[in-house]
Amino acid sequence: MTTQQNPFARRTGVRAPVVRRQPHFGTDDASLVTDLIVIPTEDDHKWDGMLFRPRDESVDARLAVLIIHGSVGHYLSGMPRRFAFHLAQQGIATLTANTRMANYGVFFGTGLLEGAQLDIAAAVRALRERGFQRIVLLGYSMGATLVTHYHAVHAPPQVIGVCTVAHPESLPGSLRRRWERFGSSPTYHEMCAMAEAQLEGTDDPERDRIIIVQRATGPSDGPEDAEIWTYRTWLHSRGPDAHAAESLRWVGDVTVPLAIIQAAEDPLIRPEEGVRLAQLAREGSCPQVHLESIPGANHTFDGVEDGAVHAVHRWISRVTRTEAGPQES
Repeated sequence: MTTQQNPFARRTGVRAPVVRRQPHFGTDDASLVTDLIVIPTEDDHKWDGMLFRPRDESVDARLAVLIIHGSVGHYLSGMPRRFAFHLAQQGIATLTANTRMANYGVFFGTGLLEGAQLDIAAAVRALRERGFQRIVLLGYSMGATLVTHYHAVHAPPQVIGVCTVAHPESLPGSLRRRWERFGSSPTYHEMCAMAEAQLEGTDDPERDRIIIVQRATGPSDGPEDAEIWTYRTWLHSRGPDAHAAESLRWVGDVTVPLAIIQAAEDPLIRPEEGVRLAQLAREGSCPQVHLESIPGANHTFDGVEDGAVHAVHRWISRVTRTEAGPQES
């Protein structure tokens, strides 16, 4: 004979003690105030962002760091999240923001790299509206390319520094070398021809199609080594005429202090790329250039995340101490 228990009856007995979940990395965020915000752009898009502020005293109530993610990343993934937490815990407000390149934008045709300039402008505007008048741009991987191009073209007076992490000299060049190394299918040249044939020399989104590239990130034919693009998103960010994706063209026009923090064991970015970028910045309009390499780091800084985080914090602290910053407007 079985008995049926009332699932809603009050249970008696000794409760097991509640064990608090430990944070995955770093320290807990009890010392921070976080606000999830929506950032509207001039072309009627809306992107998510998270504003991190110290609960108590800030280093400078007018100062904020804007963090821009890498390829197929987003505002709370990987290194952008690490930077946001750490800088805010050190008393510096941060906004980590999505762009149209986040998540799966390049998979479905919406992630056109030039349009991300509007997204960065909207995030800068969101910070200004919240009273921040001194802004440091911080870009990781593809985000390094985006913030370099943005400042070179627009140079808003509120921006007092540009900090780049895992910064490629050219997104098209990096992808082309990687595809050649692994024997991609289609090849880089074949992809150019296929995109031109499909789009017929136009940029018509109605003609756009999704394409899978095998052996794009590794030697196998499995999904783990494949990349997904549309013809338009590939041309706009990795094609031979994707000039906005080439920091070599723009870094010399950066007019504020610049940091280039590289990973010493990066399989995607060669050591000489950071050296060339720093040299071009020094030969151009940049008043101060800092180049640093994190020992033992791969592109995502696995296991040595703190090295990159502390390098960024040290540089931002130096720049914000020495920069008087723009006058409020």
